[in-house]
Amino acid sequence: MNVQSAAIGVGAFTPSAPTYLSARDAIRMLRRHARLLLLIASVVMGGALAFYLLAEPRYDATTVMRVVIDDFRPDSDDNPASIREAEQLRTHQIETQIQLLGSRMVARQTVRDLALYDDPEFNPNADPTKRKKARANVAADATQEGSPAPAQRTPSPQLVERTTDRLLSAVKVAQDGQSDFINVTVSSRSPAKAAKIANKIAGNYVRLQVTERRAGRTRAVKQLQELAQRSRSELLGDEMAIAAYRRDHRIDAGPGRDADVAQMARLASELAASGAGLAEARQRASGQSAMSPLLADLRGQQSTITRRRAELSTLYGREHPDVKKAAAELAEVDNAIATENARMERQMMDEASAQGARASMLAGSLGAMRGQSLQRGIASVALADLERRAETTRALYLSLSQRLQRAEQARDSVRPDASIASAALLPTQPSFPRAGQIAGVAVGASFILGMIAMLVAEALQDQVRNAGEVQRLVNLPTFGMVPEIQGHKQVQAHLRVAKEPFTLFAEAIRRSELKLRRYLASQNGKVMQITSPLPGDGKTTMAISLAAAAVASGRTAVMVDLDLRRPGLPDVFDGSLCEKDLVGYLEGRAELDEILVESPSLAGLKAVPVRAAAEDPGHTLNSPRMATLFSRLREDFDLVIINSPPILAVGDAELLAAYADATILILRWGHTTPELLQATTSAFDAPISGIIFNRVHFAKHARLSYGDAIQHFPRNSPYHKGELQGWRQRLGWSESA
Repeated sequence: MNVQSAAIGVGAFTPSAPTYLSARDAIRMLRRHARLLLLIASVVMGGALAFYLLAEPRYDATTVMRVVIDDFRPDSDDNPASIREAEQLRTHQIETQIQLLGSRMVARQTVRDLALYDDPEFNPNADPTKRKKARANVAADATQEGSPAPAQRTPSPQLVERTTDRLLSAVKVAQDGQSDFINVTVSSRSPAKAAKIANKIAGNYVRLQVTERRAGRTRAVKQLQELAQRSRSELLGDEMAIAAYRRDHRIDAGPGRDADVAQMARLASELAASGAGLAEARQRASGQSAMSPLLADLRGQQSTITRRRAELSTLYGREHPDVKKAAAELAEVDNAIATENARMERQMMDEASAQGARASMLAGSLGAMRGQSLQRGIASVALADLERRAETTRALYLSLSQRLQRAEQARDSVRPDASIASAALLPTQPSFPRAGQIAGVAVGASFILGMIAMLVAEALQDQVRNAGEVQRLVNLPTFGMVPEIQGHKQVQAHLRVAKEPFTLFAEAIRRSELKLRRYLASQNGKVMQITSPLPGDGKTTMAISLAAAAVASGRTAVMVDLDLRRPGLPDVFDGSLCEKDLVGYLEGRAELDEILVESPSLAGLKAVPVRAAAEDPGHTLNSPRMATLFSRLREDFDLVIINSPPILAVGDAELLAAYADATILILRWGHTTPELLQATTSAFDAPISGIIFNRVHFAKHARLSYGDAIQHFPRNSPYHKGELQGWRQRLGWSESA
């Protein structure tokens, strides 16, 4: 069975807190530092209250501006390609107006208009004689916004710029959510001044933007007028050059080359038709195919007479008078036909001659026109260049004229990009300081500062205070927590154990002695060494008290003082009863019976004292009689307690550990640091059975919630009458608790 298991088996204190920070640990930490947290909260809240009462109130006045967003027209070519681009354009327009409203130009004009350089709020170095005038100017009614500003002295540019800086620091321009509205908020010590400045900034923005935009459009109109006049002069010059060129080259301003081509085509067509008519006339004139109505009638008569003569000849013969008459008629018709044929041939020849003359005339006209067209085409090359130049100048002139007309119309309809939607009203409540805001900030600051102070205090309170910390640091059990002796009565500790059994001190000593008794029984031992890290931890008092508790329970106990450098028992035991001590025994100058001393105030409590410091403690402790001493004491007593020197002071405790069955480390509550405890266990090259906390302040331990069983000690008042009453009253515990 190891030391840890044996300690747990005898009921040693087990850690009540895990190695991590649990919710219970956090609550305990808050309880430990409740007074510090309350102090910080009181200071912060008091400071916040003083600030609220002493701070000069400030008032916020807000003028609402509405941004004029370009309308979306489905038939416009300048529309964005998507809704996202339209939203980006809208955002850009709003951000631009925010920058303009908060611009230095608008603020500078406001400073000049309201003479803020004479206001001490914006110019701490303002002339006192001007303050009343400036305040009266700023406090004017907002309805007089458009009235001209009174005559003011001319300030220096540096003064205006410094005042502008202060004004800009008091102005906040921001978009109202996701809407098209912009809030212009001005903070000032005077509500009237805040409203006046906010409205003035908005008015100056509108006025400056309209003025600048109108001036810009006027300049644009003037430039367009100059360009249009210049373009008109150039157009007139080009047209005069075209007219002169036409005159010099005899080029009519008619249809031009296209008309010539059409006329030549017509002449060519007529010439072709005339040629065809000539050929036809010649063909008719050379042939017998000419025919006329008279000739056709004569030929019909000829055919009739010929047929009739043939019939008569058949009937009557050739000599018949009717046949002869028919022959005479036929001869007469033949003569008429011959005469008509001759006339027709002469007519045909005349027509052919006429067609030939007309064809010759058409061919001459066509040739002349072709020559003129060629000459005109050569001259029209330069003319076309002049005409193109004139056309370009004409288009430019017309475009400039249209732009000039639109610019003149736009000059008379100037509007700003943002208009005043709601003028600033006189604020009735200060925007700063506000009780709710200051209280919230104070509470938050109190919490943060309190947490920081608590963590710092927790870090500065670097002492081992409970069994959990011991377990976490050095993995050792805790056998007891002994309270600090209360009161001013000079009662020795071992007498309290025996004669005041109802005290907390006596109860804690008895409980610790009982646990150690069980632990020694589990180890089959009787010898227990009591030591500590440093002097002043109370190891001697603890050793005597444990021995007294054993005697009070009916056991025999002896305490051996082996602190040969600083003997401590002569103050407790009457050393005058024997002249020899432990040093004499170890040096062979005395026997055990000669050095045993019994306490005169507590029968049965014996000790082996040291009357004076040894000359060579190391040599004395290595005496061969040391083993004989403890062998005899084991036989004669139920409990042997060794009071050894502190571990970090000398190495005697490590040497004496060889004679002990258990080594108990005494820690002073609230003074032993983790580094000290770890250094002690590292320096002690022997097993340490456990620790006992000495001089524990039970009330503070319970109030600060350090854990362990003694945290609940105020509830045990019925068993500790009188001693706990004062503690209960200080802690505020009731009987029912």
